[in-house]
Amino acid sequence: MWRRGERLYALLVFGVVVLEALALGGLVLTFSGRLLGLFGYPLVQRALLQALLLTGVALALISAYVLLYHAYTEAKESRDRQAYEAWLARFTRALFGEEEVPPPPWPRPALEALLSLREMLKGEMEARLADWLRQARPPWGRVLKGRWASRPARLEALEALAQARLPETLGLILPYLAHPDPVLRLAAARAGARVAQGEGVEVFAQALLRAALPRGALLEALLLLEGRAEPVVRRLLHEGGGEERWAALEALGRLRLAPLAEAALGFLDHPDPELRAAALRALLRLGHPPKGYEEALLAALRDEREFLRAHAARLLALLGNDLARRALWQALADPSFYVRRAAAEGLRSLDREALAQAARKHPDPYGRAMAEQVLREAA
Repeated sequence: MWRRGERLYALLVFGVVVLEALALGGLVLTFSGRLLGLFGYPLVQRALLQALLLTGVALALISAYVLLYHAYTEAKESRDRQAYEAWLARFTRALFGEEEVPPPPWPRPALEALLSLREMLKGEMEARLADWLRQARPPWGRVLKGRWASRPARLEALEALAQARLPETLGLILPYLAHPDPVLRLAAARAGARVAQGEGVEVFAQALLRAALPRGALLEALLLLEGRAEPVVRRLLHEGGGEERWAALEALGRLRLAPLAEAALGFLDHPDPELRAAALRALLRLGHPPKGYEEALLAALRDEREFLRAHAARLLALLGNDLARRALWQALADPSFYVRRAAAEGLRSLDREALAQAARKHPDPYGRAMAEQVLREAA
């Protein structure tokens, strides 16, 4: 929850529940006493009236608060939106030299406008926006260093630092990669990936190794690094565990890190099938033929796991030799539709004549049908 005032709302609801519990408890006691002949009717009537009064007061309080809260937040959001648009226009004019920027401190909408422009602009204007953000001395660092800041406030601060992309703020972010809260660790990984520059990239890589993030979060952080990812991917491949290496192999292929292709080749005979599959995908995305690892590739093509056989069939075509042609021909008889599809597409890229021959003469009827289908699609 991000909207301000929700703690007060939670406290009010808690108070109403306590009042209702007291009222109901009093009613239970007085009615029980009446049934046992301990209390008279006047006492029971008084307890019932008190309970009804407490219930009415509680409902009135919570109804009034909800109505006032929504009216206030709607008006405040409207004012903030107008202020944000005004500051956005003001900073835009200042970037083009049409007016001077007023001296800081600036209100919250002004900082949000600066972050929005920082996200959109590059080059010289990006550098000017970074200077303005430094001059503004935003409160995000104080929030992250503070002991009593709430989780939403910390998440908001980490997101703002990610948008600001000021390299000197990496030191504020890295401690959160060791935070016990996994949500804060994920937000810190995203922010650190966008902020890290120069030597900070290696520092960020070391922190990622200790962060114990799931593979999806690691992959997201590596992809956010974009052109700065190579040293981090190399570090995770050499020093990481299974999760880190899987994410590094995936990022290696998706970011087209060709200098690391040789490192991916070493995982083609890894005992972990998920890492083998990630290496196969990475090499396929790079278009790097796995020469020297033909045996590992053929072993994957015979593996009992369908996803390994499919990835191996796709990668085999990059070898461009008779071994690949024969292996793909045999893979057309695979019991899996996806493996047959991968084998037919590989044959099409390797030797269309061989695929046409398979459509006519392959001994497996499903293999012939797949070859015919891929040929029709190619035509």
